[in-house]
Amino acid sequence: MSRLFPAFLFMMLLGSAVAFFFLAERVPFKPPMKPQTPTPPFDYEVREIAVENRDLDITLGGTLTIPNGDGPFPAVILLSVAGPNDRNQAFAGHVGFHVLADHLTRGGIAVARFDDRGIGASTGDYFASSWDDLSTDALAVGASLQAESKISSDAIGFLGMSQGGAVGALATLANKNVSFLILVSAPGLPGEEALKQQLETTLSLSSISGPRAENYRNLFAEFIDIVKSDPSDPSTRERMVEFLEGPGRALVPPYQFVPKDLEGRVDMFLSPWYRSNVLFDPAATYGSLNVPILVLGGSKDVVAPPKYHLANIEKILSDNFMSNVTAVTLPGANHLMQEAETGLPTEYASLENSFSPAALNEITRWIIEEHGSRKFGTR
Repeated sequence: MSRLFPAFLFMMLLGSAVAFFFLAERVPFKPPMKPQTPTPPFDYEVREIAVENRDLDITLGGTLTIPNGDGPFPAVILLSVAGPNDRNQAFAGHVGFHVLADHLTRGGIAVARFDDRGIGASTGDYFASSWDDLSTDALAVGASLQAESKISSDAIGFLGMSQGGAVGALATLANKNVSFLILVSAPGLPGEEALKQQLETTLSLSSISGPRAENYRNLFAEFIDIVKSDPSDPSTRERMVEFLEGPGRALVPPYQFVPKDLEGRVDMFLSPWYRSNVLFDPAATYGSLNVPILVLGGSKDVVAPPKYHLANIEKILSDNFMSNVTAVTLPGANHLMQEAETGLPTEYASLENSFSPAALNEITRWIIEEHGSRKFGTR
């Protein structure tokens, strides 16, 4: 496996979304649908939506699904992993967010999912956006649901996967009208610490040790030091150019979404989006939350292992006297909540399941118990 180490390391540096491109770009044809892919006719309302984030002049295109019946129903807004991703979080024939939305809506929960900035029907520049910026997109979608007669205005929350969990928490902190939060494979360690932990995991999986491993640790330390420097200082850019032209060059494979030119790659690594990843502070993000929270992790998640990430989120919430918290580690699930064999990103595409049935049921059960039929209309 050591020959794949540069690709694994690059996945680690950019986040789990890289695995989608890493695998999907090696498929020269449109991949077949996976077995869980929902197909019409649907036993619920399906509506295309366009939401304006007026503060930042962004239009977000998405899909709203609402259960049949009078309602009002609880609603959840889905926030994707590191991207950019479309509304279905689609890759290699998988449409995990479509599978999730279908299951939730059939269970009596309205669901909004939308394309990330610059993807599909959404405008804007994803990489030029900080995680705080992206949280305003989530809030704009949430505000649009307030006007829906079949949606209960006091039962609207966020479900964020991986990076989306942090974005959802930031949105929840910024708006007292958010009713609940679901964190799925969410980051629970400070950004730099999480990346260091992923580096050590990657070294171990690749059977790299001794001087070679130490060389990669030094490269990583140099890279992170540049990213954390002032991006407006010309010397920061000069250092990143020198790094990517020199020792860091081998760590950047030619994936479709990666800029082909050096200046574009420098822009990406010094962007507000990437700096948000490195500078992420879980204590500040989760420590002041005051809504019901479900925290889900997968036992085979090698990107954000629950023994580190979920456990630290639990600790942060406990230290801040949050009592309405449910934390669950699902056996056999990977970072994307697929039932996995190894949990490695290299198998995401080849797995037949797009979303663990156990995870689907746990999420639905928790939302209904918090905001369910005892208070809202039934199907």
